[in-house]
Amino acid sequence: MSNAIWLFLALPNWYISTIADPLGAGPLTAIPAFGTICLFIGITVGLIQRAWELKWFFLPAIASQLFVAVAGALRGELFDESSQPALLSFIVFQIILAGYLIYRVGEARLAAVALAIFSVTYALFAAFIAGMSFNDTWL
Repeated sequence: MSNAIWLFLALPNWYISTIADPLGAGPLTAIPAFGTICLFIGITVGLIQRAWELKWFFLPAIASQLFVAVAGALRGELFDESSQPALLSFIVFQIILAGYLIYRVGEARLAAVALAIFSVTYALFAAFIAGMSFNDTWL
């Protein structure tokens, strides 16, 4: 249980901290850094346009948090490729959800696209962390 809490709290910190050194580990940190920039753009544009329907973009982030918490609870329980179907299903679900949310937003498409990019990059980062946790193999 402590691993679930640890990963739940560490994921946002690790993700946002990539903005300090976007190329520190190559694409591994460049992708979340780009997603962080998109998060700030999406929030800023959404607030300027007063597009309150963008609040639904919290759902993909919450799903990523919960997925990582489950991976923390199952730390070391899945070996080799046995975690791949869960990881791929999670990523596909997040991409479909982000596309649907862009479709549902009316006039704040720029903000929605920026928040969707954040959601997908956050999900990819969460899947990367979850994969390490499932296999208990850390970089």
